[in-house]
Amino acid sequence: MNRIVRAVLVSSLFASSASFAQDAEFNMQVDVNDADMPSARIKMKTTTTENGEETTTVKVRGGGARMDVRVTGGTMETESRSETRETRMEPRMHHPREETPVAAQPVYRDRDCGTRGDEGCLMRRDGQYPMDASTWSGFYQSLKSERNEIVRQEKAEKMLKRVYLTAMQFGMVLDLFNNEITRLEVAKEAAPHVVDPQHALGFSSKWKNSISGSEYTDIITQ
Repeated sequence: MNRIVRAVLVSSLFASSASFAQDAEFNMQVDVNDADMPSARIKMKTTTTENGEETTTVKVRGGGARMDVRVTGGTMETESRSETRETRMEPRMHHPREETPVAAQPVYRDRDCGTRGDEGCLMRRDGQYPMDASTWSGFYQSLKSERNEIVRQEKAEKMLKRVYLTAMQFGMVLDLFNNEITRLEVAKEAAPHVVDPQHALGFSSKWKNSISGSEYTDIITQ
């Protein structure tokens, strides 16, 4: 049975039971446990005209259809139509996921210069990094094993023209020279290749001679 017809039947029963009421308006919701007619909304109004005729208007809405029934003096007028709802689907815009910028990792962040806790190991001077652990170990052991301080100085100056070193490495090289004049000469050669000279300012205390210490300060701050 058509769902709207069934709704009208329900409304007609309701109208017949309420025909005694004049100039009355009723609203009701009818729910039917049926997939064919899940629900209907019925509105009924009964009025009396001037000539005494009773007019009953029944409006039924449900299931996507509507029907209007008007009964006047035994004459029934019916109007029905289907109701459709326009569903507008908005295109869903896809926004590319914004990538969180990742901070560039420093090159050689795991570098080892053979000197623990050496801040200068990641620094550069003239675009060059200081000696790594292997290079430093060979360089330092070569100088340390040389008993002749003059020969040791020559080795140091020759090598320090080609490599760069940290302040900590620089300080260890200076400690290999007992003669303060020789030590100062080595400092002159090495200072331009110290990647973090600001960390080597305190090495002026390695000279007991205050004049040599002052000269060293001038060299390392250039």
